[in-house]
Amino acid sequence: MVLPVFYNVDPSDVRKQSGSFAGAFAEHEKRFREDIEKVKRWRAALTEVANLSGLDSKNECERKLIEKIVEWVWGK
Repeated sequence: MVLPVFYNVDPSDVRKQSGSFAGAFAEHEKRFREDIEKVKRWRAALTEVANLSGLDSKNECERKLIEKIVEWVWGK
């Protein structure tokens, strides 16, 4: 089970790999140019997880966010 927690990041930036994610993936593509399929798998995994229902820190105070995470973990 996966609970995405978007902490100080816009979920759409994660989903689309835009914003700071665009630059990070550009660097990964340079670093792993011999195994670009690895980076493609990372992109696909990140997109898949970002499309799951999760928690967004901009919608909760930090205390409530932590409480929700703990409740989710204890409930599993």
